[in-house]
Parts: sequence; C-alpha cells; structure tokens
Amino acid sequence: MSTDRLTDSGEYKRLDFYRTMQPHRRYVSVLVLLFTIHHASASVTHYSIPEELKEGSVVANLATDLSLDVTTLVRRKMRLDIIANKKYLDVNKETGELYIVEKIDREHICTTKWSVSCYLKLEVTLENPLRIFNIELEILDMNDNAPQFRRDAIHLDISEATPKGERFSLSNAADPDVGSNTVKTYHLSESEHFNIEVQTGRDGSKFADLILKKALDREQQAVHHLILTAVDGGSPARSGTASIIVHVSDTNDNAPTFDNPTYNVKIMENSPIGSLVIHLNATDSDEGSNSDITYTYSLYTPEKTQETFSLNPSTGEITVKGMLNYEDFRIYDMEVIASDKGASSLSGQCSIKILVEDMNDNHPEISIKSFQSPVSEDVGVDTVIAVVSVSDKDSGDNGVVDLHIPDQMPFRLRQSSDNYYELVVSEPLDREKVPEYDVTFTVTDRGSPPLSDNETMTLQLLDVNDNVPQFPQSFYTIRVMENNAPGALLSSLTAFDPDLHENQYLVYFILEKEIANTSMSMLFSINPENGNLYALKTFDYEIEREFLFHIEARDSGSPPLSSNVTVHIIIVDQNDNAPVIVSPWRAHGSVVEEKLPRSTDKGSLVAKVIALDTDSVHNSRITYQFLQVTDATLFSLDQYNGEIRTMRMFSYRDPRHQRLVVVAKDNGEPALSATVTIKLSTVETAVKAYSDMTEVPLEYDIFSDLNLYLVIGLGSVSFLLLITILVTIVLKCQKPKSSKAAPPCRNSVISERNSTIADSTLVSNDAYWYSLFLAETRKGKLVVRQPLPKGSRYIVSSIPRSTGMTDTSDSAASTLQLLDVNDNVPQFPQSFYTIRVMENNAPGALLSSLTAFDPDLHENQYLVYFILEKEIANTSMSMLFSINPENGNLYALKTFDYEIEREFLFHIEARDSGSPPLSSNVTVHIIIVDQNDNAPVIVSPWRAHGSVVEEKLPRSTDKGSLVAKVIALDTDSVHNSRITYQFLQLTDATLFSLDQYNGEIRTMRMFSYRDPRHQRLVVVAKDNGEPALSATVTIKLSTVETAVKAYSDMTEVPLEYDIFSDLNLYLVIGLGSVSFLLLITILVTIVLKCQKPKSSKAAPPCRNSMISERNSTIADSTLVSNDAYWYSLFLAETRKGKLVVRQPLPKGSRYIVSSIPRSTGMTDTSDSAASTLQVRKDKHYIFVAGDESTVNLIHLVFVPLLMKPVCLFLQKMHNRTLSY
Repeated sequence: MSTDRLTDSGEYKRLDFYRTMQPHRRYVSVLVLLFTIHHASASVTHYSIPEELKEGSVVANLATDLSLDVTTLVRRKMRLDIIANKKYLDVNKETGELYIVEKIDREHICTTKWSVSCYLKLEVTLENPLRIFNIELEILDMNDNAPQFRRDAIHLDISEATPKGERFSLSNAADPDVGSNTVKTYHLSESEHFNIEVQTGRDGSKFADLILKKALDREQQAVHHLILTAVDGGSPARSGTASIIVHVSDTNDNAPTFDNPTYNVKIMENSPIGSLVIHLNATDSDEGSNSDITYTYSLYTPEKTQETFSLNPSTGEITVKGMLNYEDFRIYDMEVIASDKGASSLSGQCSIKILVEDMNDNHPEISIKSFQSPVSEDVGVDTVIAVVSVSDKDSGDNGVVDLHIPDQMPFRLRQSSDNYYELVVSEPLDREKVPEYDVTFTVTDRGSPPLSDNETMTLQLLDVNDNVPQFPQSFYTIRVMENNAPGALLSSLTAFDPDLHENQYLVYFILEKEIANTSMSMLFSINPENGNLYALKTFDYEIEREFLFHIEARDSGSPPLSSNVTVHIIIVDQNDNAPVIVSPWRAHGSVVEEKLPRSTDKGSLVAKVIALDTDSVHNSRITYQFLQVTDATLFSLDQYNGEIRTMRMFSYRDPRHQRLVVVAKDNGEPALSATVTIKLSTVETAVKAYSDMTEVPLEYDIFSDLNLYLVIGLGSVSFLLLITILVTIVLKCQKPKSSKAAPPCRNSVISERNSTIADSTLVSNDAYWYSLFLAETRKGKLVVRQPLPKGSRYIVSSIPRSTGMTDTSDSAASTLQLLDVNDNVPQFPQSFYTIRVMENNAPGALLSSLTAFDPDLHENQYLVYFILEKEIANTSMSMLFSINPENGNLYALKTFDYEIEREFLFHIEARDSGSPPLSSNVTVHIIIVDQNDNAPVIVSPWRAHGSVVEEKLPRSTDKGSLVAKVIALDTDSVHNSRITYQFLQLTDATLFSLDQYNGEIRTMRMFSYRDPRHQRLVVVAKDNGEPALSATVTIKLSTVETAVKAYSDMTEVPLEYDIFSDLNLYLVIGLGSVSFLLLITILVTIVLKCQKPKSSKAAPPCRNSMISERNSTIADSTLVSNDAYWYSLFLAETRKGKLVVRQPLPKGSRYIVSSIPRSTGMTDTSDSAASTLQVRKDKHYIFVAGDESTVNLIHLVFVPLLMKPVCLFLQKMHNRTLSY
C-alpha cells in the first residue's frame, strides 16, 4: 500500500508499508493518495481504491494517517458513518484499520455515467474529546461490465433495388463503465454486401451506421445474418454482440428459367401409363406471385407428342399418356413454356427430346489405384494426386460410363487411357482457406435410367510460410490526452498470421523515423511479443500535436515475412491555458480608456474585445459577457465576436463616464477566463441635423466664438504652466562643474603592511623576487611571501652581514626548484557564456568552443568536459547538445524552432585528471535567434466565411469615429513580429484613415449623399522581417440610414441658443484651474529661490582652499567684507564684474564690499575698491546688487492684474448659471 501525505509545509512524503489483517483476511495492495486541505478548522482526507474489492480488504490505517493513538480508539468510541450510502466499510477499533465490509460497485453508487469521479463521503467520530474527521473515498472504475445492446437481434427490411452506399442506423451498445472502459469501437462480421462506419456523438459516445457497399440480389440471398460486436477500451477489453438480420424484399426482375435449355430424356419402352418421364423444374428466383410458374406446350409441339405424353401445368411433370413402342417411335421432340404470375408476366422455354431405349440393369464400378496425402499447399498446378479406374458390365450405351468429381474444387480429371483417369491440381492450393478436401469420385453409366457409384477420399494440406502478418486495420488513430504519465499504455496493435506453428509467431518493431531530430523509439515503445504500445514521455498539446510512424510485424518463418501499419498518434488537448486578451490593447495595467461622442447612434460599434486561447478548437472557443456595467440598458455585448455596441442614444441623464468590465471565458472544463476593464468617456460634439448630409446650411452651431477664445486661453495658460515647471526643474537639478583636485603633496608617508627591511643585502637574477621572498637574516632563513609560479627556478646569493658588495665578496648560491601539485581548479575565460543560435539550424552544427585553462602541469592540466544533466520538459540536455570531451567544442544535436523553444540554460563542467581531480563549471545560455518564417495571422475582425468581413455603419457617423480595428499576430520574435497596417485597396481615400501601428480605421469626414452605400477596404498587415511577410483582410462596409434625432430629444426641453452651454462652463473652469496652478507655481518658485538658508558656523577660510557653490564660480580674486555672513548673501561674478544677491536681504541692512584686483595677493598695501550697498523695504520689489551698486527692479503686479478680469468673468458666468 502506498500513501501520499501532504504535510503542513506543503511537501509530499511517500511512505511504503505493509499492513497485516487477521488470518481470515487477505492482503490487498491499494494505492492511496492522502492529502489534507486546510479549510477553516476541518480537514478532508482522501483515499482512492478500485471497485469490487473483496470483503476484509484493508484500505488504510486511519490511526496512523490521522495521527491517533490506537490504544484509545475503543475508549474514545471511534465510529464510522457513511453519508447517504449503506455501510460498505468499517473501522477496526483495535488496529485503526479501515476495511471493506461489502463489495463496492461503482456503477451502483454513481449512476451518472458522465461523472468520471465517484466518491464516498465518510465521517470518523471520536469522543473525549470530540473530534470529527471527514474522509473522501474515491472509487476508481474497473472494466467489470461488458457492452450490451438494447436488443439481441436487429431486423432490417431492405429492398433489393436499394442503391449501394445507402446508410442504415443501428442501435448503439451501452456500457455502464466510464472513461476508457466504455464502448470504444464496433466490429461487423465479414460480409461482401455490408460494412459499418463508427461515428462519435457530441457526448463522446460511439455508434455505428450500416452501409450497403454492394447491391443486393434477393434471388442470390434473401436473408443476411450479420454479427455486430461492440468492444470497450478496457484492459482486457470486453465485448457484446447483437445479431443483424437483413430481409431482402423482392421485385419481379427474373424470368423463369429451366435447369437446362434442352433436355434429352431416355425412357424404357413399355413403361406403364402414368410413369414419370421427366420432372421439369423451372425456377424463378423471385418470390410470391412473381415466382408462381405455369407450364404449357408451345405451338411447335407436335400433336403426336401431346397425345403420348401428359404435362402437368402446376408441377411441370411429364408422364406417359399412351403406349411407348421402341420399334414404332424412338424419338419425341417437344417445347415447354414456363410463365410466372407477376404483374408483367415473364416466361422461359426449353426443348425436350425423349429417346425410347432398352433397360439398363448393371451398376458401374470405381477403383482407386493411387492416392497421395498429405501434400504441401504450394504444390504446382497439374501435379497428379490420384489415379482412378472405372468399368461397367453392360453393353452398348448402357456400358459407357462417365467419372465426375464435385464442382468448385481446385482439381480436375484427366483421362490417361481407356477407363483410367488422373486427379490433377487445376488451381493453386491455399491451406489457410481450405485445410483439407473430401474428394468424391462419382461414376455414372449412360443407361436409362443411369446407374452410378461413388468413392470418397480425404486430401490434407501441409503449411508453408506464404502469408504475411495482417493487422485488423491498415491505419490506426490513437488519441492520447496531453500531460499523460510516462509509460502509459496507448493501444494494443495485434496482427494475425493464418500460418501455423513458427510461421505464425510474430515480433513487433517500431520503424525508425525522426521528427525534429527525435527518434520515435525515444518517444514510444512497443512490446515485441504482444504489440502493446507505450508512451515514454509526457506530451504537451501546445508543443507537439501528432505523430505519424509505422509499426512492423514480422513472423518467424524461413524466410520471414513482415507487414507494417501506419500509426497516427493524436495528442488530445486539456484546458490548461487561459484566454489572453489581445484587443483592446492595454498600455497601462488592465484599464482601457476610450472616448465616444455623445451623439453616437444606436447600434454603433464602441469597442471590440478579442481574446486568444492556445488550446484546441473546443477548449479555445471563447464567449464574452459583461461582468460589470454601469448602465445595462446602454450597451450590448455580442457573446461570440466580443463587439460592444450601443443599444440606444445617450441622453442628458447618462453619466459621462461608463465603466465596462468584460470577461472572456473559454469552453474548457473547468473554464478559464480573463477580464478587461474599459473606461468610456463621452465627449460633446456639435449637434448636426440630418440636413448636413443633404447640404442644407446649419443655423445653430454650438461651437461659438466664445468657445474658441476659451480654448485658446486654456491652451496658452497650460503652455505657460508647462514651461514654468520645466524651467524650475532645470534650475533645481543643475549640478556645478566639478573642480580638479590638487596634486598630492611631495612628503607623503606610505605604509606597507607587514613589511620589514633587515640590515642585509640580497642579490638575485630576477628583479621580481622581492615580491616573492623575505630574508630573515638573523635567523638565516629565506621565507616565501606569496605562492610561487609552478616550475620557476630562482638563484639566490647571500653576502655576510655588514659587508659591502664588492668584487672580492664571498657569496653562496643555491638553486630552488618547485614541483607541481594539483591545487588549481580549471578556469574558464568567462563565468557565463551567451551563445546565439539561428533557428532552423543544421543538426550537428558547431555552436561554440568552451575551453578552460588549468595552470597546473602534466596530468594535472589535462581537462575533460561534460554537460551537467538537466531536464527541460522531460528532455535531457544531452539529447539536445553534445560536447567534445577533449577540446570543449559544443554541438547542436537537433534543429531548433524559435516558436517552440527559445532558450536553454545549463552547465558545462571541466574536470582535470589530477588526484584527487578538481573541477569547475560554467553556465551556458543558448538563445535561439528568430528567423522570419511565420506570416502574420489576422485575428480581428473575425472572418466567419472566407476572407471577406461585412460591417454595417450608420450614415450619420461623426468624423473620427471608429469603424473597425484590424489586429494581426505574428509568432516570430519582437523585431520580426512588428506589424504595420496600410490600405491595399480603398473605394474612397478621402473617407477613411488607417493607423499604421494599431490598425484602427476611422472616418475622416461625415458621409454625404454622394458617397456610395457600399465601401470596400482591403487592408494588408506586414511584418518587419527580411523579407517581409504579410496577410490581407477585405472589409465590406454597408452604410444604413438612421432616424434624425434633434438635440431636444436628449435634453427634453426646447433648445434655445445659450452661449453659456455645458462646454463653455467646462472650458471656463479648466481655464481658471490652470491659471490658478500657474500662479501657485510662480509663487512657489519665487519663494524657493529667495528663501534664506540657515546659517552654519563656517570654518575659518583657508588661504588656498577651493569652494564650490551651486551655479557660481569663484575666480582668482579675494573678497573682503566687515561681515562674515556676507558669503551666504552675495555671489561675486568677478569675470562679469557683478555682485549678485543670493537670498533675501534683511531690511535696512548696509554692507561694505571691497574688491582686490585679479592675480594680487591680499596684503596690507593692496589696493581695493569699496562700495556701500543699502537695502530698503518696498512693496512688490526685489533688489539685486550688480555693477556699481545698480539695482534692477522686477515688478510682480502682473499676476493680480491678470487674475482680476478672470475672477470677474467667473462671477458673471456663475450668476448666469443660477439664473438659467
């Protein structure tokens, strides 16, 4: 028993264990899926068992699964309740095991056939404390019911005149099982006149139609008995049968016919009167009155013959009527006519010659001289099988004998000599059709009446391997649900070989075929003994939808024979993809804003919602509906094409903003959906009477001169506000130019960590050694300061302490050589490789060379490269890429398609050959580069029939109204899928405009009476690839007349000319608001520029310090003031000779400023020019200090002067509104 438990942390743990029941119970292995769903304070435990388990079978240990103490179950009065069903299960309170009390029949519990899942709901109750556990037991279906027909026999009456190809409905079989265990197909017994065609109903049920494939002939066969077999899809499969009895109705289409056109009859002389001469048998293959026959003599029969012989008109018997005398009359000739009693009577005739002769009283004899049995079935034609001799003791004609064998046999008799015959093969023999023949030799003399004798011999045939294996079907279509489990059984493809013994033992193979460089044997597996076909991977309908390959069946004969069958695997879609809304386009979030004229007519197109679903046709059928709508009476939504149209015209009561939430739901089970929110804003348009279209001058124009002036004023003030904000942002964000730092001082101190120079001198032939060694001379050691390069050699000489380095100095030299150890991991030049591969590449193409470097020596630097295994969509990286283990060359093993797989991410490992080996890896990012191999596909407007789209448009449509929106999709990359739209053909170029980027078709003007009622627009959608691919759509627009609605209908009061309309009010409010914002912005800017910053204690000025102030430059001059605070008040622009006020000055302050000439030091004798700056208080003025204490005046009264008339105008308009 296997249990899957969902722990609190969300991880699955699989526990395999066995439980032992009491001796009278048997062990049952049950796959149990246990998971807990936290909902409020209760939890549900799920188990799955197959139906028809025997009594006593253990389902699970509830004590273990529910974490209960087994010893307390009896004390806590544990009991099990089954909700709404009889007690099929119970709990062993001693062990806590849940076991079967009574066999469970799934079909009895869940009577609904279309419900795949069947559950028993259980409650486990414990007391002290009280706890209730909810358990759901899923009953899995087993193929325990065979298909059954409603009637055991199906009777059909079919006229023999029925043409071939006629269909007849048959009752279908019922199977209470579900899923794959229900009826899968039908088979009909072999018939040359009929076959069946299996159909699938909308609910998935299977039924069969009987098809007449060959015309019927009642005279050949009046009743046809067929067997209809229904087979389910279980394993093993079960079947049920019904008899089909076809009665063929007759028509009078056959004339009576005699057995022979001419009869030669011999009769013994002196035959008594009434003796039967011949019984004529004329047959009419019709039935009823059409087959009733009457016999008469023809006019050509002599009277002598009619007097000697009597003809019975009903039976056709000719009897002796007069005396027969051989010497008087030896031959009698007559003609007999047989006529039927049909509405249109038909007749036939025969000639009879009666010969009178002597009596014959000896039987002929037959003797078998030789007979060869058994013989091989491939024996040649004309091979002698038997030798037979015949004889008759009579004389004359009575002694002449004839030898016959039955008809319809592949043999013939060949006379070798007098009275000797050979039985030879006349046709090829086939043991599979007839395994043996009973040959009857019949010898007959020519006496009257003739006498005969017969002898029967049995001929047996030996088998040879002359039949290839045969599949029941030449083409198999197998449907596999996507997301299947690997190793699932798909179908059993069993062939039949009619040969015997080893000639019929079959072996099955999958004929190798590559699809996208993937062998079929990597996707499917077949059992070579029984032909069971299995899936080796999980399929995805959106990636791979079908496979086509061949299965071969080969026998074990010598030589072996084989045949193959085509297998078509169809991946069946599941609804695992939600719809994606592609129109209207959403630039920001999920809210779409649209504008709509308030004068829009009823039935006008507002918007069109288009959603796409990558699932199959059934699951991707999308329906649209309103999830939320401000006014349900104002808009309608077509549930199939997503078009939102107006149901009526707007009135003055309708709000100006409408919010529509549309949900697009697919047809899957369960259904998936996506939503889009459309925010509609209605705008005022001029009231245009119907007379505009007939060119009558319009007296009333709501867009007056006042509106124009208000719009111009609003635009101007808005522009000033924008310029002011931009200038403020630039001034606040401008950074000062960075100054060049002074060069470092000459007498700097440099500190080296852990370095000591001793009182000795070291000499080396390599100048780099100082960074490698440290001489500890007092200890007589040479210390390595950092890792040494491998294989390096250094010669070091030492000189005695306190001795100068001269030519006579003694020195000791030694050579230091280092041996390599494997202490370096391989290193790639990059830690991350990005490789771009063009799609549709050739298999085996070199992608890149990923070479690592190892600084070690010898075997420590020999590298081997590997691809670290990683699976993507159940496909290993080693099945997609290959790397040369010696040089790191990376190859592609298949052709990639950008639309299916766009990138791969995996790791390459480089490992050296040291002991122990060291390795490192690098990340490789394979990017599939798109080619423009997919043309755009137009998804909107939807085309139901062909490529022509028909739309209707009111003739009163305003200028700028949306007519249609063309949307095309391209599955290529972003660059290649950029689509532009343009008119390929246009009826009137002045009437419509097309946005080349979003595909919106709008009106450029209103329709006039001269414009034709039908407009034809051909739009081409072209992608950005090289070369570019395109798709076209033809839109046929038909304009319709609409009723003229006066503006008074929307206001419900007589319309008088009022200059102060709603539009004017909005424009005035907008102008005032923007003007107020402009004023506030200017005031805030002035305040920020003139605000006095908080003073801080500044450090004493340095002589040569460099000070950087924002938007200020201090040149090579020195400023001196009697007030240290002046630095925060003034800015000296020395090159321009100006002193600029940096912040508001205190009223009444006086400042004395001295200047020193450029390039002059600040000494006591320096000349300076001093000036006095006095600040006085004045309203509406700001003082700026400049050259020679000149003060520039900026007056700010223009703002009050501007706002005063605006306020007066607003007050006047407000008073008019109150009076209105």
